[in-house]
Amino acid sequence: MSKYQMITALVFSVLSTTACDSKEKQAQEQALSQKVVDSLVTVEGGRYQMGDFGHLIGEKLSITGDPDTRPLHWVELSDFRITKYRITWDEFNTWLTFQGRDKNSFYQKIVKWDEKYKGSEFIKHLGGNYPASANWQDALSFCRWVGEKTGRSLSLPTEAQWEYAARNRGQFVIFANSDNHYVYPSKEKNYAQKKEPVGSYPPNPLGLFDMMGNGLEWMMDWYQEDYYSQSPTQNPQGPETGKFRVLRGYAGEISGTTTVYRTRQIPERDGANYGFRCVENIPLK
Repeated sequence: MSKYQMITALVFSVLSTTACDSKEKQAQEQALSQKVVDSLVTVEGGRYQMGDFGHLIGEKLSITGDPDTRPLHWVELSDFRITKYRITWDEFNTWLTFQGRDKNSFYQKIVKWDEKYKGSEFIKHLGGNYPASANWQDALSFCRWVGEKTGRSLSLPTEAQWEYAARNRGQFVIFANSDNHYVYPSKEKNYAQKKEPVGSYPPNPLGLFDMMGNGLEWMMDWYQEDYYSQSPTQNPQGPETGKFRVLRGYAGEISGTTTVYRTRQIPERDGANYGFRCVENIPLK
């Protein structure tokens, strides 16, 4: 074999290997994105009263006592789809690898903490099937990437969509677990009161897991303290600008277990409790 033939063969071999690697990566990307899309649950839209509805039920008392959850206001939503589980560390870290990126700062911080102190109880929260902790931009980018790979339009849920789904299509549901009952830590507990693998407890009536427990979830909306008094009725998207993004879900305290609880955080923060799930907005007919 001549020198020219040897070089040609080598180049062909490198190109073939690169092509095979590229095809394998494409297959892995498709598998991940399809897994997320396959977990979407359709939620039929409707009209409901969003916010603290405590004065309309039971003893007519506020559910949270937080002015952020008032006033109660009417909202009308179109149909949408939402992932039944929060995005896990396995899914999120695989996506980061596809982007050519390392684990995020929160993940690395916990690993270093465990190396220093050995046996940290937090290290297990990095398990592949535990909910990932991410900043707002990475959460949104993940969902949009899934949409691009599957020809769908995915994003983060608006807080109006999230609350509607948590409350079983806007019913007066206080706790977003399987039976609308709060059980303080015991053998009979009915939601994740600390970080556990996604889907460890039964879903709510719509088939959505961990709408109560297992941390908070990023919303698409900017946060504004008095937004509820200004919110449009039809598919509200939140304020146009802001400093913080809305978080919904469980905050590690009794008041944070309710379906109407809301809080906020700067979008750059990827703290321990900041997880997410994705939404597909169904085009209006």
